[in-house]
Amino acid sequence: MKVLNVMSRFNVGGTSQWLYQLSLGLQANHIENLLVIGNCPPSEKEDGRLKEINHVKIQGLGPKTSLILTLQAFLELRKVIKEYDADIINTHTSKAGVIGRLAAKSVGGKKKIVHTYHGHVLTGYFNKRIEFGIQIVEIILSFITDYFLVSGEQVLADIRKARIIRSSDFKTVWPAVPDYLLNNRKELREKMGIPLEKIVVGWLGRKVPIKRIDRILEVASRVPEAIFVIAGDGESIKITYPQYFEAGSGANIRELGFSTPSEIWSISDIALLTSDNEAMPISPIEASLASLPVVAVDSGSTREVVVDGITGELCSKEVDEIAIAITKLVKDSNLRSSMGEAGRKLSLSRFSPQSSVQRQCEGYQDALAAR
Repeated sequence: MKVLNVMSRFNVGGTSQWLYQLSLGLQANHIENLLVIGNCPPSEKEDGRLKEINHVKIQGLGPKTSLILTLQAFLELRKVIKEYDADIINTHTSKAGVIGRLAAKSVGGKKKIVHTYHGHVLTGYFNKRIEFGIQIVEIILSFITDYFLVSGEQVLADIRKARIIRSSDFKTVWPAVPDYLLNNRKELREKMGIPLEKIVVGWLGRKVPIKRIDRILEVASRVPEAIFVIAGDGESIKITYPQYFEAGSGANIRELGFSTPSEIWSISDIALLTSDNEAMPISPIEASLASLPVVAVDSGSTREVVVDGITGELCSKEVDEIAIAITKLVKDSNLRSSMGEAGRKLSLSRFSPQSSVQRQCEGYQDALAAR
């Protein structure tokens, strides 16, 4: 079997982590594979691990490119598909999902077209008209897609409800998240000026609107006894949310730029996820591997990562409910420990690279067997 993966860009984020582990896993299983990607926009940081995997760059595949560059990307991708001659063309992310599937279909041959839904942009990203247009495009593309890989049961339910997947040619999959070593907690806290006895609530992600950082800031104002550390790429929260830092407010909020799981979760006692829309988020899995309890908004397939009452707390989007869950964990060290231990056990068993890659390879075999 030979696999060609197509993705818009390899930025620092969950989908790139997914493709990185998939590429390594396929290689370890002696499956030849190539990743085709576009460039990251200036506002995003490219994941440095890209150099470790076999890849080709096509500029116009990335987001925020002109129509001419996009058309050029289509033609260049067709050429790569012809020359590489893979058995499976697996597309990822929205733009690459459109261009990649159309290019693969136009080339023809016996290759199977597989699309992975790491999440979806059917709700929460655009206005209703644009969301409806995206749904129509995805429905049309489904007719030239031989097989679907979907991140989690809730994302699958959303896509089936939108009539994008109508057949049984799909498999739910999950990200591969390897275990890792933590950094020196004492040294990191001293460097950041955070006392060792303070409870730290950590958040890691891209600082974009869908992640609802405003909720974190609202929760922080309701739980002044904890320190909230916000880490990740994007514009400073003091620029995007200046109202939370006026008149001396926001004293219990710290901001980091780019950070690694080893860094942010080493200094944290609790992990927080506040997004309006998620697929199967990776940051809470990484937090669980660090034996941290997770408080998360119950969106997308998050409940397949966070088991309510066992590995953390699932909440509605109401700030007061999130604050109550955080406060309960701040006050109960035994509960933090028990949830953290349960979360680590779950993440090690379910989200291991071996388990994830095996599941995706089974999907590829099903796709090859499909009519």
